[in-house]
Amino acid sequence: MLFQHFTNEQILPLVPSILLLISSVIFYTTDKHKISLALLLFASLGLAFFMAHLDPFLNLWDEQYHALVAKNMAQNPFKPTLYTNPILEYDYTNWAGNHIWLHKQPLFLWQMALSIKIFGVNEVAVRIPSMLLHAFTTFLIYRIGNISHSKAVAYYGALFFSVAYYPLELVCGKYPTDHNDTAFLFYVTASIWTWFEYQHTQKKYWLILLGIFSGCAVLVKWLVGLLVYAIWLISVSATEKKKVCNTKFLIPFFSSLFITCIVFFPWQFFIFMQYPAEAKHEFSLNTQHFFTAVEGHTGNIWFHFDALKKMYGSGDLVPFILLVGIILYVKKASSKLYRIATISSIIVVYVFYSLAATKMTAFCLIVSPFVFLGLGSLFLTFISRLKKIITPIPLQKIAEIILLLSICYFLFDLNRTVNYHTQQKPHDNFGRENDLREMELIHKLPALLGHKKTVLFNVNTSVNGHISVMFYTPYIAYSMMPNKEQIEKIKQQNYHIAVINTGQIPSFLLQDEEITKINP
Repeated sequence: MLFQHFTNEQILPLVPSILLLISSVIFYTTDKHKISLALLLFASLGLAFFMAHLDPFLNLWDEQYHALVAKNMAQNPFKPTLYTNPILEYDYTNWAGNHIWLHKQPLFLWQMALSIKIFGVNEVAVRIPSMLLHAFTTFLIYRIGNISHSKAVAYYGALFFSVAYYPLELVCGKYPTDHNDTAFLFYVTASIWTWFEYQHTQKKYWLILLGIFSGCAVLVKWLVGLLVYAIWLISVSATEKKKVCNTKFLIPFFSSLFITCIVFFPWQFFIFMQYPAEAKHEFSLNTQHFFTAVEGHTGNIWFHFDALKKMYGSGDLVPFILLVGIILYVKKASSKLYRIATISSIIVVYVFYSLAATKMTAFCLIVSPFVFLGLGSLFLTFISRLKKIITPIPLQKIAEIILLLSICYFLFDLNRTVNYHTQQKPHDNFGRENDLREMELIHKLPALLGHKKTVLFNVNTSVNGHISVMFYTPYIAYSMMPNKEQIEKIKQQNYHIAVINTGQIPSFLLQDEEITKINP
């Protein structure tokens, strides 16, 4: 039994989510689309809630750092810091140990900071914004599919996304770059959705929303957030070449782009004025990503095609199944404009990131809405042919329900979730036992150290454990062992000093009775 490895607390949100999902599928097959969609959105939120509760600790690496910076921003939104009080010297170019932290754009951190402000300092509060954005993205995929194809493909694509393993793991913070990628996926998808809505209705207010959402995307993960404008330009150029130079195209295009700039430019201006050295370094680092494999994130030109198996399911056939689905979706799109938009978004993203020297699995996730709509189109083709063989309508509906739920089970990949988030396979769960042991230590620290201004050293229960300590407690923490000069410097600032006693502490620390020794 797969569920036996989960605790009752972990299982609790999963059961109603599954029931909501099943109910949504049943209502869809009975043509009650609005009820079905509403149930699907709640099921999507419930599954994200389930994933967010699986790990009672912050995940390595990125979630730890994002959470700590967000916690600090909850107190001062315009001063993103890692070490709020850098009591020892630091290198401002080292994002893993500096003071002013500009390694990421701030919007997703602001979201997390607001959640922490409301729900307190805990790992679930860190994940709540991603839970909500996951459900909202489900709705956006439905709307894009409904406009560009059909209600059936829209529902199937949204359904498949809502249960897909990889986006849900990002909600949990398990994979790099966790909540940053979830937020980026949402805002890029939202900008593309508003473009589809504008092309569908020609209502001007969609242009305003397009500009806002694209600006928000830039404020999450920089200039790739402008993807919608590339899609817009390519689509119009390919369908109506003369229109590109026409004011009917130029005015809406640049009006939206102007709004986008208004959204993301102020922060860039602010950080260059307020934190010039750090801002200059980070902008330089952003440029290096394309030409240099930053921090060892390298791979060959086929990296992102191989990553399809990790993002959408295991097996060598996965890329080919996805390709067939996208071809069917594009072929039967409701207009040439939407066909070009779909093709261009996928090509632009995959070509850009394949040429870039820095490679990370989730870079191409922003086109996943079209991938899931492609899977929806593939399923629609299959079920339509199956219905010609199975003539009784009740049997058709039963077959559709069973097939949809089977695909959902496959996409959810419960086996991998069990492996990574339980103790079933200790050698295959990212060192979960160490993380749980570290949380036991963290929970004991207030009783051991009280409310003293404290600097804690040698925090190595797990990798980067000092970052988690600073998130959950008010103490300053370092993974290193201090030298005599650092001890004296800290004492002069009236800080209490504590050290984790792993049995290999220098004698000058052991002999200093003012220093608290903590046995892990």
